[in-house]
Amino acid sequence: MVEIAPPTEASLPIREVARRTGVHPVTLRAWERRYGLLTPARTSKGHRLYSEEEVRRIEEVLACLARGVAIGQVRELLARGPSSLSAKEREANTAGGWREMIDEALNLSQNFDERKLRQQLDHWISTLPASLLLDHWLKPLHTELARLRRSQATQGFFWQLVNEQLLLANGIARRNLNKDRLACESRVLLLDFPGEDQRAFVQLFCATLLAAGIGVVVLDYRAVLPGLTENMRKLDVHALLWYSHRALPKPLLEEELPRSFQELSKPLRLVGDFVELQSASLDNLKKIPIISVLSGTTDFVVTQLREQLKR
Repeated sequence: MVEIAPPTEASLPIREVARRTGVHPVTLRAWERRYGLLTPARTSKGHRLYSEEEVRRIEEVLACLARGVAIGQVRELLARGPSSLSAKEREANTAGGWREMIDEALNLSQNFDERKLRQQLDHWISTLPASLLLDHWLKPLHTELARLRRSQATQGFFWQLVNEQLLLANGIARRNLNKDRLACESRVLLLDFPGEDQRAFVQLFCATLLAAGIGVVVLDYRAVLPGLTENMRKLDVHALLWYSHRALPKPLLEEELPRSFQELSKPLRLVGDFVELQSASLDNLKKIPIISVLSGTTDFVVTQLREQLKR
């Protein structure tokens, strides 16, 4: 068994490490208990304290997971050192773990294996960062479902279970964040558009924001747009996020939504794949000073958003 040296000068509480790395405390604890990836120190009351060395290790774990290394193989890989891998091993590791997860989700959905799919979803959501799940699992899985023309029943089964598991996980994360006001940097309103698949993307993006210490209110856009400015004031949010992983209907994009933003005083951020899919249709909105587009990987988008919310 590989021994991991204990961290030195441990002074960072778990909420601060989660905020800096974007890895939810539940996931950090899972990495410690299940996989032996972290060894934080403990206070006299049992609270975890992390060192800068542990933070760097978390970043190394994230890099491995982004490459597709399965979480159960990360410890051995880090112990050996990435430079010790042969070219063949590096090729085998790249995206392999994500491909297996996609295939398993597809097979369990097609067989309507509710118990096993719920178990796997719970495992993936608790042990893998939401940002990586969104970019490397949910996006390609959504494409695969569409490409293979899976039955409507199969898709409905999958999206319902994913949404249920994400709502449960986000509810717990939101309560924990609300208990610790110091960890909650700011609050944003995240618009939810119709569609079970869209809702799953929104909830997983919400999970990413919560892990980064950003409070999130998720509401259906149809309920919020009438009286948007007053609704945002009552909700005490600092910015509005308009997120969609797919192209939006032209009347909604070019007429209904822009009308609602005319009197908006808080910042509006356009996020998701639609900003590239419909870039030309957004040209007029991009000219408005309070509106900006956040694009790139989910981690990069959250980093940009956090910097903007501090201003």
